[in-house]
Amino acid sequence: MPNTLRSSVLGGMVLLLVAAAAPAASAQPKELPAQVVTLGGAAELHRKDTPAWAPAALRADVGEGDSLRTQLGGRVTIRTASGQALRLGSRSQLAVLPGERGPEPRPTRVRLDSGWLWVAVLPGSPVASQIEVVAGPATVTVRGAGVAIRRAADGTLLVQAHHGSAVCTGPNRQWERTLSGPQQLVVPASGAPGQPVALVVDPLETTWVRWNLDQDVAGGYGGAPPKP
Repeated sequence: MPNTLRSSVLGGMVLLLVAAAAPAASAQPKELPAQVVTLGGAAELHRKDTPAWAPAALRADVGEGDSLRTQLGGRVTIRTASGQALRLGSRSQLAVLPGERGPEPRPTRVRLDSGWLWVAVLPGSPVASQIEVVAGPATVTVRGAGVAIRRAADGTLLVQAHHGSAVCTGPNRQWERTLSGPQQLVVPASGAPGQPVALVVDPLETTWVRWNLDQDVAGGYGGAPPKP
């Protein structure tokens, strides 16, 4: 076979292989950057390539390596490209983590450093659109659900599945617990937790919970309107 013809055939085969692989890659939605869609009170944004915090603004992009924090009374919501919502409560902080590499799609990953976070994921969302929260002693994967996560100063973690389901895993997957709303799980700073139990709302968090449940119903995330 002449060299020119051989080169053409090999080049065509390479193009076919690239074309065959492209749909799998393009089928995975690009979730980040997320965008600030609600903002109340004092909230700040830290870009990975800047030295200082700056006031957060509506419609600001929040990408890998960026962090958000709120002051007393602050509240902020970011939404991913596919419509999943992360709502940060008063005096709380989160960071957006780099995605994990691999052949299989992975959830969007964030880290809750302190305070309150409510994650709302649309029912039926594929894995690549789900949210994974790294929070001290556990990692919480939120599927089609409304899940509240509170990280206390002593390292204890409270996970509440108000509707839908979530999976909590320990370091190196030493333990795993599945929550189906309405259930909650208390994770100690070290060691394995017990089993999920019936969800109980702290009276001091009633306003926060009611607001999030209303947002979930209005946004199509599921659940039911809070009782009067």
